[in-house]
Amino acid sequence: MPDSAKRPYSSPLRAESARRTRLLVRDAAARLFAERGYVSTTVRNVAESAGVSTRTVFTAFPGGKAELFHEALHAAIQGDTDAAPAARTPRDGDPVERILEQMVEYSTDVLERAGTLMATSIESSGADEDMRRFADEGARASAENAMTLAEGLAAHELLRPEISVQRAADVLFTVVSPQVYSMLRLQCGWDVDDYRNWVKATIRASLLH
Repeated sequence: MPDSAKRPYSSPLRAESARRTRLLVRDAAARLFAERGYVSTTVRNVAESAGVSTRTVFTAFPGGKAELFHEALHAAIQGDTDAAPAARTPRDGDPVERILEQMVEYSTDVLERAGTLMATSIESSGADEDMRRFADEGARASAENAMTLAEGLAAHELLRPEISVQRAADVLFTVVSPQVYSMLRLQCGWDVDDYRNWVKATIRASLLH
């Protein structure tokens, strides 16, 4: 049978196989980066963990280890886009409590998925140029998000009079940072509810009426 007749049937299969291989390799890389760190993880390690050849890894990720880390981090931050977010109902009808719940729930969910990889990029930033770039980009994105949240709190007149929007942004940037998350959740062994409640209490005590 001519190749042109085969192509419409075989191409979708090849594309699906390539997609599955890419996910397999990405997930193996994410595990190793979290366990060993970025610098200590090699492409060969990833290939062995995924059960594929080193050549297959580079075929799926021509950019090598840096592209692997970027894809793993992006996937962790995005999470399962098809999954419905878990709802947590505040214990009272306090509008401040509802806003805090939404803010903290979102940031905690992201950190639960991606906090370890975020911390890995920060820890490796002094030894690797790609990690320094990822860490810098992450810090800028976090600072912008913190400013957006601070502006929202100010717009709802929830900040104490002596707290400027910039000060609120600085506090939010620090309290929900991957560094603090890593220290409390991973190093100190806090359970996620203890961490979540601490974040809420700290934001409330530091910024709000």
